[in-house]
Amino acid sequence: MAVVGCGGADDSLETAQLRGDREFARGNHEDALAEYRLALREDRSVGNVLRAAHAYAVLGRVDEARALYDEAVAADSAHVEQAASDFVARARQAFANRDSYGGASAMETALYFRPGIVAEELVLPMARHYSSSGEHSRALPLYLRALGDQRRDPDILFETALAHTEIGDCERAMGFFDEFVDLAPRRRNETRWHVGTCAIQLARELIEQGAVDEALARAALPGADTTIVEGDAAEMQLDSALEQVIGYLDLVVSLEEPRTMLPEAYFQKAEILARMGECDAAMDAYRTVPEVSVAGSELLARRARERVDQIRFGGGSAPC
Repeated sequence: MAVVGCGGADDSLETAQLRGDREFARGNHEDALAEYRLALREDRSVGNVLRAAHAYAVLGRVDEARALYDEAVAADSAHVEQAASDFVARARQAFANRDSYGGASAMETALYFRPGIVAEELVLPMARHYSSSGEHSRALPLYLRALGDQRRDPDILFETALAHTEIGDCERAMGFFDEFVDLAPRRRNETRWHVGTCAIQLARELIEQGAVDEALARAALPGADTTIVEGDAAEMQLDSALEQVIGYLDLVVSLEEPRTMLPEAYFQKAEILARMGECDAAMDAYRTVPEVSVAGSELLARRARERVDQIRFGGGSAPC
């Protein structure tokens, strides 16, 4: 009896491990985890920690698995590979089950253990998860990676363009929208609002940067400040900037999107035309502002009418 009593704890420990391994092999992961946790209470060896961590990972309990793998890696850094492998496997399973949050959490944990690890088949799902979660700066590099061997996929091109717009990089977004339309011309209408929004944003940026003022000054037009700019390269740059602004505004006008920005597009174009001395064209653009006016643009429509009167009856500072 004394001998049996002394050996009971070791027998119980061995039995818990064996029972856990047996249940895990049968696919009864919850029962296996219960046995591994029992074994851990008696013996917190690395082997038992790894068993429990693996079971937690398979069950999708990422936080518990991470804590135990942290413990195992602290004891021996060689276990990093098993940890990363487990979490990548869990990420694959979660995305297959349409659990994007679980998949992203598992993949992020894999990266915690092995920075830079890449599972190519998960790049696009991860990008889409971050995009739908509003984390566009995290989504964008993943979209660009996914495009590497899927450049002919219009959906990925479109999503990549949208990611650029969300972080304010409209210039690159326009290029991706162009590629998308080339691949899927029948889906052009899907891009109209986004392209128009980017066009008005890019026009605003150039105007705020003084591109119009500098270009008009370079051309020495009446009503513009005289600025000396030396060299053909500078002249080409300034002229190109003015053409860009007008081109962006014309794009908004031709797309008629976004509707809320049409009054601004016509007004800004009219302002430029007036300063260039294109009086008839400027008046036409000014007159169109009230016609396309929407809620919130009444003040701009009033200013456009005043500009028309100034051109017709004089009193303005522009060449017209």
